[in-house]
Amino acid sequence: MTQRVVRLHAETGAGDLVTVSTVEDKLVDSIYATVFGEGTWQDFLAKLSRILPDGRSTLFYHDSRRSKGAFNLNSGFDAAEVAKYGEYYSSINPWMPAAAVRKVGLGVVAEQMFPRDRLVKTEFYNDFWSKVGGESAVGVTIVREEGRSFLLSTLTSCPDPEANRHAADTLTRLAPHLNRAFKHFRSEPGQRTIAEIGSSLFDAVDIGMVVVGDRGLVKSASSVGQNMINTGRCLRVTLLGKIKVCQERADYLLSQMLDRSYQGSRVASCMVDAFKLTFIQVAKDPLSLYFQGPTIVILMEQGNTMPRVNGDYFSKAYGLTAAETRALAGIMAGKSVDEIANAAALSRETIRSQMKSLYAKTGTKGQLELLRLAKTSLLPV
Repeated sequence: MTQRVVRLHAETGAGDLVTVSTVEDKLVDSIYATVFGEGTWQDFLAKLSRILPDGRSTLFYHDSRRSKGAFNLNSGFDAAEVAKYGEYYSSINPWMPAAAVRKVGLGVVAEQMFPRDRLVKTEFYNDFWSKVGGESAVGVTIVREEGRSFLLSTLTSCPDPEANRHAADTLTRLAPHLNRAFKHFRSEPGQRTIAEIGSSLFDAVDIGMVVVGDRGLVKSASSVGQNMINTGRCLRVTLLGKIKVCQERADYLLSQMLDRSYQGSRVASCMVDAFKLTFIQVAKDPLSLYFQGPTIVILMEQGNTMPRVNGDYFSKAYGLTAAETRALAGIMAGKSVDEIANAAALSRETIRSQMKSLYAKTGTKGQLELLRLAKTSLLPV
């Protein structure tokens, strides 16, 4: 077969030449195509699925400490199946205890981790796995960190482990390439614009901002935000570089929003000491969420100096209605849609409609863009 030689971008720390001349060359090519933007993970997973009868493949993660996980990227699973797995069946997946300790980079068949005679007696098999067409699977752990495993697996209707072993061996040979790709996507700059907003808008109005990434690690902070962290009144950074909120309930809320399976409101506020903290979960596509994890923007403001919007300026400049101005004021105060709706005695859907209209009139795509645009109209309460 034709050899292909590729070199990962220097920022990945994996600049070694990779020569592909095996039967897996198309799969390896597909992995690197995603790195260079010439393909998608769905393309790769679809090709991988064809190596086993009725194959369905997924890049997924599992947190052994919390006994939960999710099929982040997949080929062949429908939305309902993905939701069921994340909501419940990931917590009783009988293969995961062994997967949490197996050697990274080693492809295995399902029976190496959990005997089939026991599998067929489990709730997982009878109520989920068999219903989605699974009789067995092959899998490999790509990366493991702090109790969380990032894995690749292919479901199959074939229950014979010997017949599936060739596919497990294929995963072993793919593992180094997958690890390089994982490091590449992890190293992307990502939320650069958020950091820029923090150094301009929020410092201008004495609002501290901290951007927190996967595992609670600090990604960036505005100068005001860093000063607030240094005082340790509402936030501090541990020796491991992780953010810690100085109130148990608020710290728990942040940890929940940093959980990859979190399904709650993307905006939440609470008082810590004399500060109002607003947590904003940045919307991400499944690809970014899988490789980079959640990102939370924390806004910190003195409880008695909360900003308000110059309604006259915005109304005249963008032709806003009184309702839209009220919605804008709620956003600037760090309120969620539900909080704005409750305060106005309106339905959640009505407020959402007003916010969509507000975004359309101001030419913004979300709360952070709107905050940046509105910085010149902020006045102290």
